Amino acid sequence: MEETSSILPQEPEIVVFIPKKLPQYVAALVATIGAFGLGTVLGWTSPALPSMAKSGDFPGFESDSDEATWISALTPIGALVAGFASGYSIQKIGQKGTMLLLAAPFVAGWLMMAYAKTLSLIMVGRFITGFCGGSFSLLIPVYVSEIAETEIRGLLSNTLVLVLCIGILFTYIVGAVVTWQWLCIISASVPVILAIGMVFMPESPRFLLSKGRPGDARMALRWLRGGSTEDVEPEMKLIARSLEENQAQSVSIRDLLAGPVLKPTGISLMLMFLQQFGGINVVIFYSVEIFQDAGTGIDANLSAIIIAAVQVLFVFVSTLLVERLGRKILLVVSDLGMGISLLMLGVYFYLKEHDTGRASSLGWLPLTSLILYIITYNLALGPLPWTMMGELLPPHVKGLTASIATAFNYFLAFIITKFFPSMTAAMTSYGCYWLFSAVSFFGFVFCLVLVPETKGKSLDEIQRYFGRR
Repeated sequence: MEETSSILPQEPEIVVFIPKKLPQYVAALVATIGAFGLGTVLGWTSPALPSMAKSGDFPGFESDSDEATWISALTPIGALVAGFASGYSIQKIGQKGTMLLLAAPFVAGWLMMAYAKTLSLIMVGRFITGFCGGSFSLLIPVYVSEIAETEIRGLLSNTLVLVLCIGILFTYIVGAVVTWQWLCIISASVPVILAIGMVFMPESPRFLLSKGRPGDARMALRWLRGGSTEDVEPEMKLIARSLEENQAQSVSIRDLLAGPVLKPTGISLMLMFLQQFGGINVVIFYSVEIFQDAGTGIDANLSAIIIAAVQVLFVFVSTLLVERLGRKILLVVSDLGMGISLLMLGVYFYLKEHDTGRASSLGWLPLTSLILYIITYNLALGPLPWTMMGELLPPHVKGLTASIATAFNYFLAFIITKFFPSMTAAMTSYGCYWLFSAVSFFGFVFCLVLVPETKGKSLDEIQRYFGRR
């Protein structure tokens, strides 16, 4: 009897609270409306520039002119600036507050473009929409990593690029049937929908607790987990302990260069480099030519829509696989597949220039290579650098380091977008493909050797891996 009575008081500890997943899905999906908005920004130039040239609204404007390259390149410049500004804003007013703050200028940027009478106003609007849209590529990974449970964090983080690709596909389809002005007006509705949805979503509990608002943090966590105050108290204590440990660490330049910060930041920066210099913008730029070389006879708008649809499909596949197979194996396979497909594309274009007879018998090769590339890129290297940015970077410097990583990504995107014509003139198209193939093969080795697996690990466990005391 004495033994039995000693066991009975322990029975309540066996009852385990199982958090609800639906509220987390809802919060993440509402936030990723911002990614849809970024998709409309990135996809806009493909249908809009030819539409602007045909309309005669800007006499002398051509879709391949220097003005057109600046209209394209000002988006990553705006996003680059946003990387630093959003990081500061996250620290001050949180992820939700920053998303709400961005809605008005996002709408204003689109409407400025829709009613522009000069190319200068178009460029200003592109900078503004690039700034606002680019901010979400930083905000969403950080927000999702702080509201989601470990077992669904990767899946929810991957929705950023999935929804972004859906936004691009949407823009290509709509842009094929409406004028460039109406495309701007339709795109302006996206931040309005985002703002309405985010009003009803909770702020990050980690942010609220860091600002000395435990009551609000507890309410946010209860909403996200679907439990009572007692149910979420253990997680509240874990967040509080993690914040105490992080706040005890200074954030001087010397500390930024220390291993626990430098290592994950370096990995995040390298993943951003591999993403941009894996050649995605080059391949998309040449996609119409590749379709033509394959003898498909598909027009430019339809070929762009097909590519965007393939992107959506395989980012969705990545979303399903990321929590089953893990991040590391998907990155390794992605880089390897990209390297092989880019190598094959380079071979085809080399033969096309130097041995037309042999190239004509390989008409299937460019289309096959393009499809393999799009599949493998979107399997991992498209979505996962953003997912892992939210996971790898230390919480106490995440605002700064995530800003650096985001700005670095968009700086590289600007370089590729603005100077791609000069690169092809200097290196030829096949030279560019082989350069990006070499980068992808390097990425294969880098991811295999140096990128840690974060699947199934809490944010605290990931930081301990990098040596945080």
